[in-house]
Amino acid sequence: MTNRIKAPILAVAAVFAFSGCDLLDVDNPNSLVEASIQLEAASNGVANGSLRLVADAVADVWEGPAMVADELYWTGSRDAWGSLDRGNIGDPLNEFMDSAFPKLGQATWMARNAVTIISEHVANNAGDAGFGLDLANAHLYNGIILMVTGEVQDDMTFSDKQTDGPPVGPAAMGGVIDSAISELGLAITQFTALGKTDLATVATGLRARAHMSRAIWGVINPSATAGGAMAFPAALADANAVLTAAAGADWKYTLDYASGKNSCAMCSNVNQRGENQLDQSLVENTGPGASGRTGVVILKDVVTGADDAALVTAVAQWGGNQYGNLTLASARLMRLIIAEDALAGGDAAAFATQINAIRAYDSYASPFVSGGAVTDVAMLQHTRRVNTLWQGLRLQDMYRWGLTDPLWAAGSTTLTQPGHMLPITIVEIRANCNLGTSTCSG
Repeated sequence: MTNRIKAPILAVAAVFAFSGCDLLDVDNPNSLVEASIQLEAASNGVANGSLRLVADAVADVWEGPAMVADELYWTGSRDAWGSLDRGNIGDPLNEFMDSAFPKLGQATWMARNAVTIISEHVANNAGDAGFGLDLANAHLYNGIILMVTGEVQDDMTFSDKQTDGPPVGPAAMGGVIDSAISELGLAITQFTALGKTDLATVATGLRARAHMSRAIWGVINPSATAGGAMAFPAALADANAVLTAAAGADWKYTLDYASGKNSCAMCSNVNQRGENQLDQSLVENTGPGASGRTGVVILKDVVTGADDAALVTAVAQWGGNQYGNLTLASARLMRLIIAEDALAGGDAAAFATQINAIRAYDSYASPFVSGGAVTDVAMLQHTRRVNTLWQGLRLQDMYRWGLTDPLWAAGSTTLTQPGHMLPITIVEIRANCNLGTSTCSG
C-alpha cells in the first residue's frame, strides 16, 4: 500500500500597469489566505496538505533517533550530527533537531485543524461520500503524526498560531499515543463505512503499531530497564486483521517522496549528500559521500550466517537520492508484534511460526528452530532490527533491551538517562511563553 501525496499547485502571476498608482498596492487574486482553506471546495486539498506536512515532518524528525541508534553513522562535516551519534539526544540546542521541530509543530497543527475543518463540511453535507473520505483521511494523517510524536519526543507543545501551548510533560507523552490510537480508530470506522477496505487496512496496521508503541513507551518511561519479550495484547486483533487482509503478501504502507511532492530529508542526507551513512554495524562504509551507502553488508543472518536478506533488500530499496520512501506499517511488523507477544506468553512454537513466516518473505530455506543454537530472544532482537530499519523504532528497542552503541560517549544522555527521547528544542523554548523566561499574558 502506498499513499501518494497530491496537492494543488497555485500559479502566481504578477501584472504591473505603469501608471500613477503604487505598484506595490495590489490585490493578488492568487493569494491563499486562511479563509480559503475553510471553503468546502478546498476539503480534499486540506486533507492532502496535512499529509504533505506530516510526510515532511516524519522524514526530518526520524533522522535524529536513527543517528543516535545503530542505524545511521555520521561521516560528514556537520558536528551536530556527530553529537547525536555520540548519544547526546537531550540537547535542545542541536541544530538539526532544532530545524526539524518546527516541521513537527506545523504538521501536528495542520493535521489537527484538517480534522476540525472537514468535520464541519461533513456536518453540513450529510451523506456526501467525498467529504466523508476526506475526513477519514484527515483522521488517518492526524493519527500518524500523533503516533510519531509520541514515539520520538520526550516532551511536546501543541500551540495554536499565536497561542502558545504548554508542554505536555515527559510523564504524559504516552497520552499523545493514546490520542493517535483514537484518531486511527475513527479512520478505521469511517473507511469501513465507505467501503474503502484497503484504507481501513492501512489505518488498522497503523493502530497496531500505535498500540505496540504505547506498550513500549510504558516500559522505557520514566527510565528504561533491560528486559526480554513484551506482551502486546491491545495490538493483536489489529495485527491479525492486517495479515488476513494481506493474504500472504509482503504488505507495507509507506510515505513516498518524489519531485513535485516533497523530498525526504533523511533520504537526502544519506543517499545524496553523504552527510550520514548506514551504520557500520550494518554496512561497511567504503568511501566518502553517497558511495558509502552501497558498501559490503556486514550484518549476517543469525541462522544461516549469510548476508541478512532483509538488510540487503532494505539497502537496495532505500533509494538512490532524496526521493526514497519510509515505511510506517508492514506485514512484517504485524508478525513481529504477534511473535513477541507469543514469546512473552511462553508460546515458543507460535513465536517460531511467525518468525519463519517473516523469513519466508525473504525466501529463506533454513527455518528458525526454537531451542536451538540461537536463543528465542536473540532471534527476536535480530529479526525486529532488520525488518524495522529506518522506521523510527530502533532506539526504543535499544533502550528496552539494554543495548548500547559503542559510539555513545560517557556521560551522554543515552547512557545516563536510558529511555530519553527528543527534547523540545531551543527554537520553541525561546518563542513559547510557557517555556522561556517570560510569562504568558492573560
